Amino acid sequence: MQEYVEYLQVILLFGLLGSILVWVAKSNGYFHLPHPREKRFNPVPFKTVLAVFVIYLGMTMVVAPILARIIQSAFAPDSIVSALGWLQLLLLASIFILFYLYCNAQDPGMFKKIWKDRSIPHTKPIGTDILMGFISWIIAFPLVIAMGQLADMILYFFFGFENYEQVAVRYLKTTLGSPSMLAVALFTILIAAPVIEEFLFRGCLQTFFKRHMHPRNAIVLSALCFALFHFAPSQGIGNISLVASLFVFALFLGFIYERQASLFASIGLHMTFNAVSTFRILFFPE
Repeated sequence: MQEYVEYLQVILLFGLLGSILVWVAKSNGYFHLPHPREKRFNPVPFKTVLAVFVIYLGMTMVVAPILARIIQSAFAPDSIVSALGWLQLLLLASIFILFYLYCNAQDPGMFKKIWKDRSIPHTKPIGTDILMGFISWIIAFPLVIAMGQLADMILYFFFGFENYEQVAVRYLKTTLGSPSMLAVALFTILIAAPVIEEFLFRGCLQTFFKRHMHPRNAIVLSALCFALFHFAPSQGIGNISLVASLFVFALFLGFIYERQASLFASIGLHMTFNAVSTFRILFFPE
């Protein structure tokens, strides 16, 4: 019974806080989307969406394991960790460069417009976009926590399941004994992952969805794809809680990208979320 009381306390506290922040934000015009008829950038075809996901998955699931095995067989044990760190940085840079090269080969202006659509009236500076991303974190964070706790409570009630650990958390903890690997992990979590994932899911996928549906529906569908993309077999049934909380988070990512017509806004929100989560793991481990 004590476990349910603790769950309910957190859900009610963060749910109430989130509801108040949403009400304040709505009262101040935060949830205003540009009219669908306004001129918007929307030239991302299906083949571009397919190509960027193939690039990402091919580099991370095919190329990376092959090169990792080569390094493990070619380098001395005391230098493997450092070599793997440099490999990860090289792969991340390669993914970004391949995104750029492919998009520019299809349309010279596509890559730039995905990042920020300056065709709409009264476009805001990049600094404002990033600031709106941070403001969005303040609004979204309590709701993400409340949803995660609600899903955790349901899992505990039906399956007695608790204390699972996310893949990203395990990855960060495994690097704590190596300063070089920790630096790589922090770069990946705080910078590379937000940039690459926002380019994939908001810049390409959500923009493509808008060709066939209302922006609100595109936001919901891309958020669902983003949440399911983080499914990991090693997390077992804990994926339900992770997917639920990430779906709520991704709704805000998609909304702020659409609102600001700028990838810098959703990247700002994503970076802030990851930074706070990382800070908690490093300095307030459970």
